[in-house]
Amino acid sequence: MGRPSRTRAAAAAAGLALALSGGGARAQGLTAPNVGTSASGPATLDPAAVHWNPGLLGFLDEPTMLGGLGLVVGDLRYRRERRALYQREDSFDFALPLDPSSADPAKTGRAPEARATPVAPLGSLFAALPLVPGRLVAALGVYTPYAALASFEPGGAQRWAVEEALVTATYVTPSIAFRAHETLSVGAGVSYVRGLAEIARVNDFASVPELGRALGGPPINQANDFGPDAPPGVRELDVMSRRFVLQGAWANALTFNAGLAFRPDARTLAGLSYQHGATMNYNGRFQLDMNDSFFTNDLASKGLRFKPRVEGDATLTVPLPPILRAGARRELGGDTALALSLTYAFWSRVRSFDVLVRSPDLAMPELGLGDTYRLSLPRRWNDTFGAELALFRGLGGPWRLWGVAGYHSPASPDETIDVASPDGHRLVGAVGAGYALGPKLSLLGDFEAQAILPRRVVNSDYDLGNGLYNLRVFALGLYVRASL
Repeated sequence: MGRPSRTRAAAAAAGLALALSGGGARAQGLTAPNVGTSASGPATLDPAAVHWNPGLLGFLDEPTMLGGLGLVVGDLRYRRERRALYQREDSFDFALPLDPSSADPAKTGRAPEARATPVAPLGSLFAALPLVPGRLVAALGVYTPYAALASFEPGGAQRWAVEEALVTATYVTPSIAFRAHETLSVGAGVSYVRGLAEIARVNDFASVPELGRALGGPPINQANDFGPDAPPGVRELDVMSRRFVLQGAWANALTFNAGLAFRPDARTLAGLSYQHGATMNYNGRFQLDMNDSFFTNDLASKGLRFKPRVEGDATLTVPLPPILRAGARRELGGDTALALSLTYAFWSRVRSFDVLVRSPDLAMPELGLGDTYRLSLPRRWNDTFGAELALFRGLGGPWRLWGVAGYHSPASPDETIDVASPDGHRLVGAVGAGYALGPKLSLLGDFEAQAILPRRVVNSDYDLGNGLYNLRVFALGLYVRASL
């Protein structure tokens, strides 16, 4: 069985960006730590406004570019805590009640800690060009606002959620902004979104309703409690734990954003923007390890006979949410400024991650099994709210510093959390510095740290995600801002 390709992973961001989240970052869900610098936002006047608020672009009076490279490091830890009754992994009781001799007293309490420490490059490029000075500005941005990357040692207690994952969505966004009045600018952009997904996990066939119906009906007539609501007592058996790999799944989508910016005086800037959502359908190939005699031989006379390795086409569907952003910035005097950014993301749109698999090798006509299955990972995420406060301070001469502190609410509820979306109440902090090499050229660098408050879950659906979650994300970036 193959592994997700690191070569394709590098190609996903067109050599510019592979951002990291263990399932969530700057605004939870799948969001990457930074787009632009840590100071960029819905009321920050820089070319990264292509993403944050295209209305701001109308206040850029000269050709301006912002580009950067950096490194993102994650530290994701999960210690599973089984609170239900399970069978021994080599048992074959498919329905409750369990034979007491089948119960496994070792499969209770806390399992050894599973840990992933992904490292990825990070980058973006933005450019703005006034077409009609003081009136019309065009811009272009290439950036990756959504990404997830994780890799665990095989065989851990988290393997039924994920062993390896790479999901990216890179945006190419041309934008236009119109300054309707000296105090008001409006703008919009259209984004082409290119995504890549590669996933490896152990799929528990006890949760697949088609298999439950096939085993329970004639001619097999094997009573079972299989399906999406299967109780823990019939889950995570060796025979039903089949490794699934999705490779080279690419997605294409179109979306848009729009915003306005208001500058009532030289010291005040405010902005409001809307980012429309998108549905990413990642189309690729899958491999499914069915190499167990139960599936390949034992029931062949009754119509159940899979190849040891099933291959075919697969589609992973990941919805990206609509987002509202608002911000305000105020120059306080003495070369000091204060900015507030607010974000509301409609992550409740994500009810599940669905994988549709298609292969003639899946079809078992005698048992009513077709060539198409839908594998679903319930999410039922919540909308999220984020707030960040930034302080800017000039030191005189070429130096300028800033600091950011913020909070983001969690998207994942206790019922569906797992290491594929290790979410929680998130604290954000960043420091940055800019050095003017001249009136038109500056170097900027920043360091951002994020951490969820340690989260212990005890009421996960079907005991699938109970345990202790810890997540930290660190981003280090270096940027160039130039104008003509």
